[in-house]
Order: sequence, then structure tokens, then C-alpha cells
Amino acid sequence: MRKSLLLALIALMAITMVATFSLAGCKKETAETTAAATTAAETTVAETAVETTTEDMTAIDPKIVEFRQGLDKYRTTNSDFKGPGGQTPTWDTELVLTKAEVAKIQENKHTAALARHGSQGEYTEALYGGCIDYLKYLGFEITADTSAEFDDAKLKSNVETIMATKPDVIIGFPQNTVTAAEIFRPAVDAGIKLVFVSNQPDKFVHNTDYVGISTSQPFDQGVFMADAIGKSGAKNVGFIFFNADFYIVNLIDKAVEDTLKANYPDVKIVSKEGFADPAKIGEVAAAMLQKNPEIDVFYTPFSGLPIASACVDAGRKDIKVVTEGLDVPYMVNMLSGGNIYAIVTDSTYNIGVNMAIMAGYGVLGKEAPDYLITPSATVTKDNVEELWNFAFRIVPLPDEIKSLLK
Repeated sequence: MRKSLLLALIALMAITMVATFSLAGCKKETAETTAAATTAAETTVAETAVETTTEDMTAIDPKIVEFRQGLDKYRTTNSDFKGPGGQTPTWDTELVLTKAEVAKIQENKHTAALARHGSQGEYTEALYGGCIDYLKYLGFEITADTSAEFDDAKLKSNVETIMATKPDVIIGFPQNTVTAAEIFRPAVDAGIKLVFVSNQPDKFVHNTDYVGISTSQPFDQGVFMADAIGKSGAKNVGFIFFNADFYIVNLIDKAVEDTLKANYPDVKIVSKEGFADPAKIGEVAAAMLQKNPEIDVFYTPFSGLPIASACVDAGRKDIKVVTEGLDVPYMVNMLSGGNIYAIVTDSTYNIGVNMAIMAGYGVLGKEAPDYLITPSATVTKDNVEELWNFAFRIVPLPDEIKSLLK
């Protein structure tokens, strides 16, 4: 009996020892597994951190790349002109912000204000829309948004109002170069960075008084309108030019006239009149027709619709009108067989985006190109949808235009 008990006790001790060793082994195995899993997780986190920290912050901001998609095919080699201060034009491909620069601007929360020239129509909606979109993306707060409606006295008052909000940057449209110098000088003296649309105030110095000028490719616009006239079959031009000090429009007028003379010797300018008030341009055209009924094509740098109406009133639906400025009434007239024959447009939205990029340069203390251009193009029925987006981007193509394209 004692022997049996002794054997049972020995067996129990053996079983206990085996279980203990097995449990210890399991614990060791579990610990090793947990350690391996932890190491793997830490490695994954470390690798992710490396990937994040190695992002190329010197790369161009992808928003800028997106906005300029599709513009390259419209860039020309026509550069035989100078900016208002004698500047050599620079394509906007030279104006960029890196990811790092964008992050720095966003972090510092700057402010900006707009001194618009006008507020009506798809053109100004797209121009300043592009500017505001990118300013907000950069983290700028808009402290004021004013419009002068082409009135210097109102522009002066607007700039004074804007300065009271103490913005870091003012984006303005200097309508008259002489009066604009007086209007914007107090902002320079206050240390506010200035970015301009198209024009340059008299005797203002780049990188001292202002950051830069953003505009279209005005020489191309003139050449394209001259080409449209030359290829229209018309021979006798009624030439209506802008009779005011407005550099970019004056340049366009000259480019049209010079290109016609150089490339289309059979086309003659039979009557040439100026206008300063767009509201009077229809009257100018009507008077020209009375004196020169042989006119079969009109040119004007903008406000072509009143000329088209004057032609209809005179019973001259045969006369073609070539002009610049993409908007709904112009497009409806052209696409429905009206007098408007050809329209040239700039890439309006991107002119605005470029102004905002220049504002970024200003607060960074980075030197921007002085006179920056972005492409222009001629609108035809075949490319209306493409060029509407090319010009306006944020303004949807209206249904009344779409219906005329079917």
C-alpha cells in the first residue's frame, strides 16, 4: 500500500514539473511573439515617418500646376514688345511658389485687399475670382474688396478706405498711370506691398514701390485680331481705338494696326476714330459709317457689342466686328450669326491667380518678375467650351451658349 502511494506521489510530481516547464515555454514564446510584433510596428511607424519627412518641399505647389494645365499650347514666341516701364515680358511659368513657401505663408496668416477697376460681368468675376481663390488658399484674410468703376476719384477714396484696414498687400488696377502714382504712393510710404493689374503707375520702381504686374499677352491679342480681320475677306477697316492713357490697350491697338500694315497689304484702314467713354462707342461707329459706307469690318479693343448694334441700326448686317473680351452677350451675338465675327480672349482667371502668387512673393520678400504675361487665344465656334474654361474657369458656361453650339 505504501509502495503504491509512493509511486502515485512521484507520478504527480512529474506531471506538475512537465506542466510548469510547458507554461514557462508558452510564456517565453508569447513574450518573444509580442516583442517581435512591437518591433515590426515600430519599424512601420518609423518607415512612415521617414516617408512623411522626405516629402519634397521644394516642389512647385500642385495648385499652381493645376491652374496652368493646358496653357502651354497657347504660348507663342511673339515677344517684340515691352512693358509699360520698358520691361521685357516674362511668361508666368517663371512665377512659382514651392510647397515650403506656401506652408510658410499659410502659417503667418497675412492680409490683403483689392482695389478693383470694375465689378460687372464674367471677365471681372473670373479675374478677381482667380485672385481671391488663391489668396484664400495661401491663408490671406481679405480685409477689403472695393471697385472704382473706372473712376479715379473713387479709386483714390477706395485706396484710403483700404489703408485703414492695414493690409499687408494691396492688389490694384492703376487706370491712369499719372493719377495712379499719386493714388497709390501713400500705400508705398506705409510699407504696404503692391501688386498691379496690367498698368504701372508713373515712375514707380519695381521691387521698391511694387512687387510686380500681372497681365495678358497683349501683343498676341493685337496680332490675333489683325489676323482675324485679314482672313475675314473684308478689305475696308473702320478702326476704333481707345483714346486714353491705358498702356496695355494702347499697345493692343498699335499691334493690330502694325500687323495689318505688315501682313495684309490689301486691307486698308479707311476711317480711324478714338473713344474714351465706352458708352459712346456705338455713336462713334454710326458716325463713321455715315461718312464711310464702304467700311466692311470694324475693329475695337473692347466694347464691340454697341458697334454691332450700330451696324444693325444702319441696315448693315454684312459688316464684321472684331474685338476682344469674352462674355455672354458677345458670344450669343457671334454664335447666332450677328455682326461680331471674332473674339480674342486672355486667360483671365490665371491673371488673377498670378496676382495672388505675386502677393505671396511680396510677404516672403521674394523678388517677382516685373511684367508677367499669361496666354491669349482666338475664340471660334469649334473651341468655345475649351476657351471659356481657359478664360474663366470658375464661371460655368451658360446654357444659352451651350444651346447655340448644338
